[in-house]
Amino acid sequence: MPTSSLLRHVPAVLGMTVWCAVVLSAPAWGAEPVAPSGMPTEVRVERVRPKHEKYFTLRFLKANRDFIRARLDLLREEPGKSLADAAALDPRFLAYRELMQSALAGVDSVQASEDMRQRRELFASVTELGQLESQLDQLELLLAAQRTRLTALQADFTGHQRTELAVVARGLPADATMLSLTLTLEDGAPVIVTLTDAQRQSLREGGVLELFHGLIEPRDQVIALTLTGSRWPGGDSGFVSIAPARDRLTFLQLDFSRLQPEQGATSLRASTWLLETVAGLTDGAGAQP
Repeated sequence: MPTSSLLRHVPAVLGMTVWCAVVLSAPAWGAEPVAPSGMPTEVRVERVRPKHEKYFTLRFLKANRDFIRARLDLLREEPGKSLADAAALDPRFLAYRELMQSALAGVDSVQASEDMRQRRELFASVTELGQLESQLDQLELLLAAQRTRLTALQADFTGHQRTELAVVARGLPADATMLSLTLTLEDGAPVIVTLTDAQRQSLREGGVLELFHGLIEPRDQVIALTLTGSRWPGGDSGFVSIAPARDRLTFLQLDFSRLQPEQGATSLRASTWLLETVAGLTDGAGAQP
């Protein structure tokens, strides 16, 4: 590629790099660390899917605009009596500003070099050719610095997400009529488990049956439980709300020993706990015996 074409595309390349740095530095830090818990936490199985809070529209504000403005005029600023608690900033956030300033400075340097090149119609001497070579070396150094900054951002914001959920079942009532159980995850994927005679016998003798084990998103989720049997030919549904911890294995246990045929899925006893990690080894501490 000719030298002029190379210089013409450099500002666009650096501008795209700066835009990537801004996008990568914005999200992904809203999640708070979840403290490990060794004891199971009781969760409710609800009949109706929980609804998220919906915010009012701006119709009320528009209809009451004059009243709200009048009330805002009465506001007065007063000094507070207590100081707000402040936490230490993550050193990486301070480093991101320096990275952005360095990137912008690099763009300015490249633009200045491009303006000088456009004003020069021809090279009058070997000295000017040497100056052009120096400018190309400067561009190469700036691109290397950009790669270093992007590598630092990639190390902070990318990785393999390993948030897992394991759903297990235990217990079986004396008059068990359940034939199958359907788990519907937040993404709509159904998991149908049909109990065999061997599995029924294992649950009756105190065994534990794994219903599901896979990767899920580390956010609040609602899992639908549907029981199918002679008492519920059309299926009886309930819902369980869970909050999986990021990069951890969360257990959801369903206890069928307290299943009441007349109440259906809402009579199930459910509990959750995290798989503990100690000294690089995983241990099921907190799991019920």
